[in-house]
Amino acid sequence: MKDYAQSVFLNCPFDDDYKELFNAILFTVHRCGFILRCSKESDDTSKIRINNIIQIINESKYSIHDISRVGLDEHNGLPRFNMPLELGIFIGALHLGQKRHREKEYLIIESDQYRFKEFISDISGQDIKAHNNEPEKVIKCVRDWLTRRTNEVIPSASIIAKEFEGFKSNLPDLCKSVEWVENELTFEEYSSLVTNWLTFDEE
Repeated sequence: MKDYAQSVFLNCPFDDDYKELFNAILFTVHRCGFILRCSKESDDTSKIRINNIIQIINESKYSIHDISRVGLDEHNGLPRFNMPLELGIFIGALHLGQKRHREKEYLIIESDQYRFKEFISDISGQDIKAHNNEPEKVIKCVRDWLTRRTNEVIPSASIIAKEFEGFKSNLPDLCKSVEWVENELTFEEYSSLVTNWLTFDEE
C-alpha cells in the first residue's frame, strides 16, 4: 500500500481536452514530494469503478477535485456528475470516517472561480481556486496548496512550470530509452517517467 500521508487522490476529467492539465497536476504533485492517486491506476475490470475510487480515497490523506466539467454532454445533453460525486464521497469520509480520516484535507479547483455557485452552492464558503484551463495556473493552485502540507522547501510555481516544460521536451527520448510510445503510455508508466526524471534532475 502506498504511503497514506503522502497520497493525493485526483478527481478530474480524463478526456483529451483535459490531458495537459492532468499531466501538469501529476507532475506538480510528484515535484512537491507527494504521490498522485487516481482511478486510472487500476485496470482490474473485475472491480466496480466506484469501489476502486472508494478504496483509493480510503488510502489517501489528501485530494484534489476539479469540478469544472459539469456542462451538458454534446451527445446526450446530460450533465456529468462524476466529479461532484467523488468530492462528496471524500467529504463524507472526512466527516464520518474513522479517526485517521478526520485529518483528510482537500482542494477544490475550477476553471472559473465563482461558477460553482450556479450548480453546487452547498460548497460555498470554501476557498476554491481557479485555473482558467491553463497548465501554469493549475500548477500554481496545486503547488501553493501542497507546500503548506509539507516541511520540505518547494520551488516556486513558475520554476515548477519551467521544469514541466523541460520534462515534456525530454519525454520522447525518455520513452525511446525504454521502448514506450508516448501516446500509448499508461498512468503508471507516465508517473514512473516523471518520478525518474525528477530524481535524475535533482542529482
